[in-house]
Order: sequence, then structure tokens, then C-alpha cells
Amino acid sequence: MQYTLPLVPFDRMASLHRRLLAVFGPPAEFVRLDPVSQMVLAMLSARTRSEAALNVFARLVEHFEVAKLRGSWTRLAEASFHEVDPLLEGITHPERKAVALPRALQEIASLSGGLDLGFLHGWSVDDALSWLERIYGVGPKTSTATLNMSTLRKRVLVVDTAHWRAARCLGLVPEQASPERSVRLLNRQLPDLWEASDTEEHHILMQDLGRAFCARNRNASCPFANVCAGKAAHRRTRLLEEWLRDAPPAEALPGAGAKMSQISPLKENIAILNQGAASVPPPAQGAPASAASC
Repeated sequence: MQYTLPLVPFDRMASLHRRLLAVFGPPAEFVRLDPVSQMVLAMLSARTRSEAALNVFARLVEHFEVAKLRGSWTRLAEASFHEVDPLLEGITHPERKAVALPRALQEIASLSGGLDLGFLHGWSVDDALSWLERIYGVGPKTSTATLNMSTLRKRVLVVDTAHWRAARCLGLVPEQASPERSVRLLNRQLPDLWEASDTEEHHILMQDLGRAFCARNRNASCPFANVCAGKAAHRRTRLLEEWLRDAPPAEALPGAGAKMSQISPLKENIAILNQGAASVPPPAQGAPASAASC
């Protein structure tokens, strides 16, 4: 039997991305943090709502005088558990993060010769991920956020819990895939032409979908209900790729164009934080101490 191949390859993720843009509107622009600050914020936000993580991040910046020290997190690296733990009220697993944050910063300083990750700018994504994920408390979500959403602007897809839920509902990853495995699976599906800005935008759109519908079981009103593979969904009527090829253009949700960057309240401090990031020579790529993933 002879099969006819399409002349123009169909890219499922690129088509899904266009549909998400039509439904949610383009994400808001935001001011980027230096890589170490972004790593701290990503560690705080693990299993935690963004608003709560940003509040705690701002509290740490103030308490440890990070802006006054021109972006240096040295005081947090030197802090004891008993000093850090009370500052983390409002996020999940504060006792774990009170241990992980200073230790991760200590390991970065020990391995790179300073509290700076600017040297990763010239590294490949794979090498940079491997280096970061050896740091205590840094898992795939934190490492990808550090590379993509900071001033490093690396082409890699961040996958948080909301994004992971949406990916499972759409069948982009197997339902039994863990968040950590899903990071790898989804990054293998990236369109070849996508750049760092595209992966960042796609993450935010999938996050919107996961938060608005997948986490709340609002399947009846979900614009992707026909292709939802979630347990709580009505019977699935179409496969994602078929639906993306054949469905009419999606309609925007109310308020899709009105967005405000969640990091905007920190804008006054961002420029000061980023001033402290100085280039350092790439460290030897030896294995640091054993790591625990967020």
C-alpha cells in the first residue's frame, strides 16, 4: 500500500500555539531578572502560585538587602535556616526551601567563583541544564526557567504544574508522565524555527490554559474540550492533531487582550538587581554535590 505524504509538514505544537494565542491573547511583556535572581524566584514558585512566590521573593530582596548590594544574594547564601524559614510564609514546603535556597547559592559560588550565572550565556542549552540540575534543589522546572526567563534568554521550554496539567489534557504527553519527564518530552516537540521568545510565550499560554480550565475541571467551557483527554472530561470526540487541522479559528475569551505582567510590582528593583551580575569565567564542569530536585 502506498501512502501519500503531505507536501507541507504539519507542526502540531506550532498550530496549537496559534490556537492558544487566538484564545488567550499575547502574554504581557515583563522585565527580566538576572539568572541567579530568576533561579531563586523559580525555586520559590515550585508548587506555589505566582502571586505568593513574588510576594516572598520581594520579602527576601528587602530582608537580605539584595538591591542595596547591587543584586548580590550573598546574605541569603550565608543565612541560617532559622532566619530564612519565617520569611517563606505563604509558599509550599517552606521548610525544604529554607534549606535549599542558601545551599544552592553556596554551591554556585563554590563552583563558579562567585554568585553569578552569566557564564552560562555561551553554553549550549543541554550543558547549561546539566550544570544547573546538579545544584541542590534545582530540578527541570527551575533550570529551564533560569535559562529561558532570565536575561540569558535560552531557547528552552519551561513546564510548571499548570502547563503540565494542560499538556496531559491535550495528550501532548502521556497521562502518567511526571512533571519532570514532561519537561523533556515537550522540549523534544519544539518547532525548529522557534526562538527563546517563542518558548517563553508558549509556556505562559499553556499555563493560562492549565490554570483557567484543567486545574478547575471546567471542561464544558474549555475551548479545547473536544480534544481533552483528562479524567474528568466528557468523552473525547477528536484527536488533537485532527482537530487542529480541521477546526475553524478559535474565538478569544473575554478579556484576552488585557494583561499585566505579574512581575511588574518588582520593576523598580529589577534594574538594580541586574547591575550586580558580572561575567565570570566558565567553571570547570566537575560534578557538584548531590542535588535534590524541586
